[in-house]
Amino acid sequence: MSPLPDDQARTELRRQVAQAAERRELERTQIETEFWQQIDRLQNSYHGAQQDIADELGIKRNQILRQTKRYRSAQDPAHD
Repeated sequence: MSPLPDDQARTELRRQVAQAAERRELERTQIETEFWQQIDRLQNSYHGAQQDIADELGIKRNQILRQTKRYRSAQDPAHD
């Protein structure tokens, strides 16, 4: 059986868990952003591409519109 932790061990554990959770959230946000920016580029591939993407992802076209608008790069004024 492992020994009971002291206050320093608990503080260090909490710090490490908080750091891991922060890194996880940052990476999740980055991946989500990259995904929707890629979808934004793909939806202009051909007429009807947005519907094909919606069908493939099992979502509505409106959700694609909202998410791509949300994650659209600030440097891309072509869609504004």
